[in-house]
Amino acid sequence: MKDKMKISAMQLMLLVCSLLVASNMISLPMALTGIARQDAWIVFVTPIPYGIALAYIFWRLARKMPNKNIFEMAKLACGKWIGGALNAVLIAYLLLDLVGQIRVYSDFFSASILLRTPSEYVVLLTAILLMYIATGSTEHLARLNVVLIALFIIFYTLLPLLLLNEIDLQKLEPIMANGIAPPLKAGILAIGAYGDLIVMGAFLHHVRKPRDIYFSVKVGVIFSSFMLTIWLFCVVSVISPMLSSRLIYIGWIVVQQIHVTDFLDRIDLFLISLYVPILLIKFAILYTGVLTGLASYTKKKNYDFANVMTGLIVAMLTDIMFSNMDEVSMFNIYGIMPITIAVQVLFFGCLFIGFALKRSSLGGAIIADDRQNGSNGKLVWLSLFGCAAAIAFGAIYGHVSGMYGKISGILFICAFLLCVFFGINEYRQTTLKKA
Repeated sequence: MKDKMKISAMQLMLLVCSLLVASNMISLPMALTGIARQDAWIVFVTPIPYGIALAYIFWRLARKMPNKNIFEMAKLACGKWIGGALNAVLIAYLLLDLVGQIRVYSDFFSASILLRTPSEYVVLLTAILLMYIATGSTEHLARLNVVLIALFIIFYTLLPLLLLNEIDLQKLEPIMANGIAPPLKAGILAIGAYGDLIVMGAFLHHVRKPRDIYFSVKVGVIFSSFMLTIWLFCVVSVISPMLSSRLIYIGWIVVQQIHVTDFLDRIDLFLISLYVPILLIKFAILYTGVLTGLASYTKKKNYDFANVMTGLIVAMLTDIMFSNMDEVSMFNIYGIMPITIAVQVLFFGCLFIGFALKRSSLGGAIIADDRQNGSNGKLVWLSLFGCAAAIAFGAIYGHVSGMYGKISGILFICAFLLCVFFGINEYRQTTLKKA
């Protein structure tokens, strides 16, 4: 893959959306509704501060070492051996995440769509496709994603309108009647689902300015959380929280409920045709991150030498690591979260310690940057505080009266919409106008 290719801030933001949205629509709603019940639709505001913090870390790293990816930074900051060991840990994590995601995807297809096709064939074809995508460039992947994710966002944000005849708002009640503990536990689980956002560090050298990295990742996380909130709202209000907590592939069932007219009741086939390419783009992002990490052990930045072998290893591990769909679903929902926390704390902790110890030798690499939050950045945090305040109000008074719960839900929606608006406005004013 050509390493000198550059991607724009808009393309990076949409890559973040593809990374976070599609895979979290398959089996994650089952776990979230099982914990938070009818309040599951509010939990995706919790990972936003985590995503913003990771965007800030990327910005700081890109300023210290411009035109370097996160694997190269680890070796420069921590040395050849310690940095190489850190890279090995991160590569193993990304590979494990990719294998688990592909296995859920293949089991989903074998159980719901291609009923007579063994999952092994789906896995093999997916691995071959990833190997083919890796022969191109990051810029080509980003351009393809722009077209596909735009259509995906348009149709999936219109889901409440398409499901208008099926939505029952009474299934959302009583709002926050069970207190703050269930939504908080589900929110922590949602943070674990955002853990693969660290793979964006493999693309830092493709972005022209560090400030573009910060604002792109930040608004990508906010908008992804907004889309997933809409998705969980539809899941809970259409299927009911009790039934949703018992079905692994609840998303496919929700889409099948779309019946615009008696003659237009197979929109699910069209939506799944948009969903699958976005999911494959996420796999390609993770796969490219793994290959970029492997290339860091060589003097060449081109990773074509590892492409075929890595693809075959991915296919083999996907088939042998998990015995059934329940096992891989539980791993992707619950098992990956402690691994994510451990890997990221270890990696970034060692990285910043290495920077601190080598400050004198690396200080000259820090470049000037014009990252400015301005009033919109403060309003984003104020809106997030408003979301937290609405949740707290509902947790305190929701069990007293159903009306208080409804007020809490309305206030949460208004604050979340303001957060999305101010986030996009901040991105537009600081990135697009100065590009």
